[in-house]
Amino acid sequence: MLIALIALLVALSINMSSSLASGGGSSVKVDSLKVSKCFYDTLTGEMLIKASSSDVTAHLYAYRPDGTYQGEVQNGGGSRYGGTVMGYIPSDPGTMTIVSSSGGSIVVPTTPFQP
Repeated sequence: MLIALIALLVALSINMSSSLASGGGSSVKVDSLKVSKCFYDTLTGEMLIKASSSDVTAHLYAYRPDGTYQGEVQNGGGSRYGGTVMGYIPSDPGTMTIVSSSGGSIVVPTTPFQP
């Protein structure tokens, strides 16, 4: 939970910084996230994450439970972000936290990769 809180604070500060840089004055919007895949492959140590945001301009970032930044979940077009293969993870983390640049975040369980 602490990791999710830290990730949310980072996302909110990114959003507030861009608001202040552009003249601000608007309310902070928070998007909603959905994750349809969070597969961990024990043979390769790779993870496949497929997620979507209600904000088509959002960037999504993946974090391990210990707070380690894993990488950006790439935009698959429109509000669909999908099929990003993350770099090597030594063991299945059990969960991943996905944080949006628009303020949303979600903690999802990992599942074994099914070829």
